[in-house]
Amino acid sequence: MLENIQNLVVNAKKAADVIKSFSGRVRIISHYDCDGVCSAAIMLRALVREGKEFHLTLVKQLSDNLIREISHEENGLVIFLDLGSGQLESIDKHLLSEEKGSRIVIVSDHHQVQGEIQPALERKIFHVNPMLFGIDENVAGAGVTYLIARAMSPVNTDLSELGIVGAIGDSQIGSIGENWGLFGLNKEILKDAEKAKKIKIEKGLRIWGRRTRPIHKALEYSVDPYIPGVSNSESASVQFLQELGIELKRPDGTWRTLADLSEEEQQKLASGIIKERIRNNEEHPERIFGDVYELTDKKEELRGASEFATILNACGKTGAGYLGISLCLNDFSSLDDVKARLESYRREIGKGLSWVEKNSDAVKITENASYIRAGAKIPEYIISNVTSIISKSNMLPPKPVFAFVDAEEGMTKVSARAEDSLVKAGLDLKDIVASAVAETGGEGGGHSGAAGATIPREKEEIFINTVERLIKNRD
Repeated sequence: MLENIQNLVVNAKKAADVIKSFSGRVRIISHYDCDGVCSAAIMLRALVREGKEFHLTLVKQLSDNLIREISHEENGLVIFLDLGSGQLESIDKHLLSEEKGSRIVIVSDHHQVQGEIQPALERKIFHVNPMLFGIDENVAGAGVTYLIARAMSPVNTDLSELGIVGAIGDSQIGSIGENWGLFGLNKEILKDAEKAKKIKIEKGLRIWGRRTRPIHKALEYSVDPYIPGVSNSESASVQFLQELGIELKRPDGTWRTLADLSEEEQQKLASGIIKERIRNNEEHPERIFGDVYELTDKKEELRGASEFATILNACGKTGAGYLGISLCLNDFSSLDDVKARLESYRREIGKGLSWVEKNSDAVKITENASYIRAGAKIPEYIISNVTSIISKSNMLPPKPVFAFVDAEEGMTKVSARAEDSLVKAGLDLKDIVASAVAETGGEGGGHSGAAGATIPREKEEIFINTVERLIKNRD
């Protein structure tokens, strides 16, 4: 594995050298989620330090039409971040043909590779993807971009924290261990972040909002870990804390946060949560502790890495990725706008979960998996969040979850998730989704426990039948 990582680093160095030697404006296209926003922020900071001009666009997906549009621009260097590996043939066709002259393309990605580049054009494209070196987990798109930035200049090691936030936001099964600690290549990036004093690691309850939310609100919104009978209910959260004898307010009348709890209160709360999870047969009921990553250079309400990742997702997926990039670069002037977007984003996720709970007829449960057919009822930009929460709760049987919602231009967005125990038993959603996409058209990929696809809407049933066959015959 060490040799594979070294080869990846050498490849990243080649891309870094191209960027450093290029003298024109750099065109950047990055994904719009947390991982993509972090990737973009890393590259922008690195380019500014090199005195480079750039033009950035954040996109939901990289389509053939978009690549064609980019081909009409006068760009000598085009960089794709957290996307591009699934569109190599389109990039080849539209950006690297003979009439395009000396244009160079860099693809910095971690998703499944689809298509090939013509041998004669290999010198025009620099494809930095860990999968090319046998590394299919343990690093996000932001981590790959960080390797390029670090190869550009040692000063860029201070951007390592964004590589970690990208990994957390990407929810990589296999990148985050049982104690919620990063490992693999992400762990090496984490070492850089610690050395640069950008991240501080603590042990604690893995509950979102340690410093920013009242305790009862933190429990209400807790989905990982999921607290049966408490999560998704403010009144139940308040009652739960009162029964444990934990005060909700400080002496001055303001709400207490998890960070305010004494060691004794933390133990009391932890025991209560574990008991509830055991009572409701939650998988790994004790898995509520782990490494908690604090971003030392962020404002108080942004210091929790998992919270920061959620905020970046909210910015990117609501069309304000530029605000997320500003936060990554420590510009906090639009924080009030960001907070409003975050609340709206979380409300939409809550509505999506509520819709699934109230519309059991839209959920098909088979021997092999659960399928949620939401159509236009759940927005495309939150379906991955909804699917993740459902797969980690006890809302559905302990099987892989596939959710289908309407996307643009007659397409369907598919989000797939599987719990840790299923992945450890040999289930690989990445391969299953890739095979199903091959039979239905569209594109897709991901990781063992989290994958996604975009397919023609009329092919949903074929997709489901293919998944059924693959899961049933995987042994």
